[in-house]
Amino acid sequence: MKYLAYGAACLLIVALSLPPLGFTQAQDESEYDGVWFMEDFFMVLHINGTSVEVLVPGQAGCSTEMELELDGNNILENGVAAYTLELDGEVLTLWQGDSVFAEAEYVETLEEACALGAFTTSVETITSVADLDTLAGEIFAQTTLPGMAVAVVGPQGVIWSGGYGYANVEQELPVTPDTPFMLASVTKVFTGTVLMMAREEKSIALDAAVNDWLPFPVDNPKTEGEVITLRNLATHTSGLLDNWDYYLAVYTPGDSPIALGDFLQGYLTPGGEWYDADKNFGDWMPGEVMQYSNVGAALAGYLCEMFTGTPLDDYADAHLFGPLGMTNTHWHLADFPDTSLIAVPYSADGTALEHYGYPTWPDGQLRSSANDLGRFLAAYLNNGEFEGVRILQPETINIMLQTQFPNADPNQGFFWALGDEPGIAGHSGGDEGVATNIMINRTLGIGVILLTNSDSGEMGRVWTALLDPILASADILTAE
Repeated sequence: MKYLAYGAACLLIVALSLPPLGFTQAQDESEYDGVWFMEDFFMVLHINGTSVEVLVPGQAGCSTEMELELDGNNILENGVAAYTLELDGEVLTLWQGDSVFAEAEYVETLEEACALGAFTTSVETITSVADLDTLAGEIFAQTTLPGMAVAVVGPQGVIWSGGYGYANVEQELPVTPDTPFMLASVTKVFTGTVLMMAREEKSIALDAAVNDWLPFPVDNPKTEGEVITLRNLATHTSGLLDNWDYYLAVYTPGDSPIALGDFLQGYLTPGGEWYDADKNFGDWMPGEVMQYSNVGAALAGYLCEMFTGTPLDDYADAHLFGPLGMTNTHWHLADFPDTSLIAVPYSADGTALEHYGYPTWPDGQLRSSANDLGRFLAAYLNNGEFEGVRILQPETINIMLQTQFPNADPNQGFFWALGDEPGIAGHSGGDEGVATNIMINRTLGIGVILLTNSDSGEMGRVWTALLDPILASADILTAE
């Protein structure tokens, strides 16, 4: 289960059964119009006619995360029905397929809803790195999160990092900036980076057909003559869809026993164990529609082995994690010398979950620490180089942080999600028991990292409360 894109409060793309909320009487106007608060996600839906605005409450009111479309009782995402609304008396329910995604309560005004996520903090303006610890600590104390790690990064490395709460509540193991957290979809940025490293080494064409490299053919049964490319996979425009009936069924405690290539072949080729001609594919040509695709990201990761003869995880160890000194970063539990130090994932009600895995590990299974991520983001802020180690050429980073298919999604780079202003990019992640977020602002020369070991839905408001003052004080922080 992975978040949709940049901004940790983005709607999840998987069905979740959430506990019922306390509701007030809905308005008497047209059926869905109004302001609706999803308490479990700390998010607001503002519905007006055919417009559905998804907002995150924060310190300075709401910030818009997504703008969707309402067609009848269906919420459309890039023209595709993603959720179905049902209003039953006092309850607005969002369905995803046959599962309840969320339930929301009516709020009288947008201003009232946007005030629900505000934190009380003594830090009005950040004047030094010492204020960062105060700000993060005061925010964390007002959440139900078991643990949290934060880092602020400049081109020369981590400016400041801190850990709060527990990596393991039961054992009272504190979070530190070196505590590994499962990253969920933030993983995709690393998959994209490793692929671009392989591209530089092997001179791979981003627009070559993936079938030229794969040991099994990928053919969309709903289209004719389509050519799926690496660029399509990296921008979620391939037409390959996530069939969550199969995806959730292969989650397992520990590392998955199913090999990445075996799952992909069984998912994408007729007669495969997980093949479904209807649910595994969209009915559009590659490049036309952006529809977030974990399986597409997994296939992109698998292509690294086709390009280099080395599996993605081994290639990353040798060419990225090792050279950058990312000693607390691995794709598989088996690669950690001591798994007891990894942040335990916790469900929204505080239940500890087992460490888990899935066969499509390039789309979300990387585990890393705030300090390790800081070294990675510093390389991006420094045109591909950190402490004398070059991971990518500057021109490659520029390609990754550019819009790839503007008609499909102007804010989608090469696995990076792009901001509305040049130089801003990031990615969020969410999975069972975890929520994460990273961003870089190359104009300001600063990056921010937030890792949590809970799927409580509080990530969005915590992220906003931290990010806004950090960016406002970027010149002060980067000067220290």
